[in-house]
Amino acid sequence: MVNEMQSQSMTGYGRGMAGGFRVEVRSCNHKNLDININLPSYLFHHDPEIRKQIKKNFSRGRIDVFIPRQEVEGVKLKVNKSLAAEYYKALTSLKEELSIEGGIGIDFLASQRDIISMDEAEIDLGDLNKALGTAIEELITTRVEEGVNLIDDITERLDLIENQLKAVEDKRQAIVDAAGTRLRERLIDLLGNTPIDETRIVQETAILIERSDITEEIVRIKSHFKQFRAILASGEAIGKKIDFFIQELRREVNTIGSKVQDVDVSTSVVNMKHEIEKIKEQVQNLQ
Repeated sequence: MVNEMQSQSMTGYGRGMAGGFRVEVRSCNHKNLDININLPSYLFHHDPEIRKQIKKNFSRGRIDVFIPRQEVEGVKLKVNKSLAAEYYKALTSLKEELSIEGGIGIDFLASQRDIISMDEAEIDLGDLNKALGTAIEELITTRVEEGVNLIDDITERLDLIENQLKAVEDKRQAIVDAAGTRLRERLIDLLGNTPIDETRIVQETAILIERSDITEEIVRIKSHFKQFRAILASGEAIGKKIDFFIQELRREVNTIGSKVQDVDVSTSVVNMKHEIEKIKEQVQNLQ
């Protein structure tokens, strides 16, 4: 069963062998759980149980199960004589009716799959289940190992975003002061020697500052960081949960970029958006 305390990648491979059975299980990215099972015909009726074991252990990803034909000793063939007789009778009648020359040989009858078939092979279900269990365990191990690598990478990128956000936060007061200075300079250019109404400047500056204030965005981003890290540490199936926070982070960062006209802040915004997109790519690999 899945280790509930460790997140998994959706990419992995497992192999198990027991008795004459070899079971291979591969997984890759998929938004839901998509199970594909390739079995020899004499194992078709075991498909539901194999599918059940996969569902028990995995919640997302495309899972491919491959079990090649087992070497079975003492295989017996069955001949459906009545069906062969019906084939012969029908073909003979058609041959006479259409005036077709030539005979109806054993080669033709033998090529009809319904006439000659194999008895269902006797298999050891214990060996089959053991091989399947080993393959699933190995697949889980590889998915967990890859999941750890993905979480580490995502965490590092979160750290980078936090550093960029701190740089933006550190400039917040300077941005406010610069907004007031720019407004005063524009008014002087426009009015020349005309006296400036200081009260109006204060009002206009307050409006400008309010429009460019990014305090709420910074607070929300920090809250998202906290929840994001808690989800990463939870060890649950987190891929879909994190999608929401990625969207929220992107929205808040975009808002900061639209509110603040500053070269350094714009650079930080571009860097944060880049890391967010990288995180989004990595999250798509997580169960």
